[in-house]
Amino acid sequence: MNTIRQMSTLSRIKHFIALTIPIILTQFAITGGSFVSVVLTGQYSTVDLAGISVGFNLWTACYYGIIGIHLGISPIIAQLLGANEKDNIPTIIYHGLILSLCFFLLMLLLGVTLLDPILTHLQLEPAAYEICWQYLKAIAVGLLPLILTCVLRNTLDCHGYTHYTMYIILCGLGLHIFLNYALILGHFGFPPLGGLGAGIATAIAYWFNFLAFLLVLVLGKPFKSYHLFRRCFTFDFTYIQEQLRLGIPIGLAIFAESSIFSLAGIAATAYGTSIIAAHQAALSFTSLFYGVPLSIGIAATITVGYAVGAKDLHEAKIYSYIARGLAVVLAMTICLYTFTHLPTIAGYYTNDPNMVDLIGSFLSYAVFFTVIDALGTPIQGILRGYKDVRIISIIALSSFCGTSIPIAAIFTFLFNYGPYAIWIGLLGSTLIAALLFTWRVWYIQHKTFKQYQTL
Repeated sequence: MNTIRQMSTLSRIKHFIALTIPIILTQFAITGGSFVSVVLTGQYSTVDLAGISVGFNLWTACYYGIIGIHLGISPIIAQLLGANEKDNIPTIIYHGLILSLCFFLLMLLLGVTLLDPILTHLQLEPAAYEICWQYLKAIAVGLLPLILTCVLRNTLDCHGYTHYTMYIILCGLGLHIFLNYALILGHFGFPPLGGLGAGIATAIAYWFNFLAFLLVLVLGKPFKSYHLFRRCFTFDFTYIQEQLRLGIPIGLAIFAESSIFSLAGIAATAYGTSIIAAHQAALSFTSLFYGVPLSIGIAATITVGYAVGAKDLHEAKIYSYIARGLAVVLAMTICLYTFTHLPTIAGYYTNDPNMVDLIGSFLSYAVFFTVIDALGTPIQGILRGYKDVRIISIIALSSFCGTSIPIAAIFTFLFNYGPYAIWIGLLGSTLIAALLFTWRVWYIQHKTFKQYQTL
């Protein structure tokens, strides 16, 4: 504790950056696989891109909600480590994996019962409909390891071994890119499979990541004392309740944001195949760089949660300021580069010259989202570190679900912005959420915890 309090501000910034960089690289690697899938599928054909776009938007909202629920394990482990109470961590991991299996069965049930009616209702072109189904069936093969990996990865990150996560995900990204190139476009003796190839490549990469994380936690020297999967444990629903108590509000918040983007992708189907493809290109761009504020938020959960567990609330406040400042600086850098290279970036998504300007026009809206999201997403991580998670879901649901659709409707029907109104609605709701999150973290630090603050 004394050593921590004696750290200089520069030392804290260096410590936070050292923790964050592997997480950012990991997030880029995670979204990079999907980014490459979209780019290469767009090179294969616009119809295939439209097909996987609809499929991707249908399942990712639920998946990101599940990721959010599993983030509930992060403040639990971080605060146990801060309080030097490690004995209970293996039991928490076991119960997290049980929760993952339950979510997998739930998503499988929803897919079997709801997917076909939804796809039929969207009235896609027959070719795009078929590609969408093929893509989703292939993704389903990798769904279980993907969900289980959420628990294993959060465990590694909370222990500070974010570089292990980075190495695993980067190796998985290399495999994913190779398989995308081979299966989508047809290289190295493989036939060109288009959208189906993207789904197969993704499923294989998910299995690789899961097995790699499993090996590290079972055989890695830092975790040998846990004896994971080598000793029995007693099931106790209390642990499930604790993870759900923290995780469900986080999951609802992430689901609210991701579902609005998924609905935006589905709404774009009303404007035809070219608009669907251009809209998905912009979405893949935001997904790629969403990893920056999300990673900073994860690092903030770890550092703030550790400080709170050690009852050093002054340290927690300092790390919250560092997280927000770093997020804004990186977002502005990304924004500046993108605006000066719009045609080049748009050209990565298509081999059709007529599509470049259309994709570029959507990207110009997506860039603003990167900056606005840098204001709100890291603060969600800070609030998770304080275990103040209920308000996260309330703000997310009220802002993303309560304002984005009305804003989009106004710009569609009153101002005739067409498909671009969808992005204006997304930007407006994200800004409102960022302002509300900023107010909440101020309230927590200056009101709720004021009586315990030692300066």
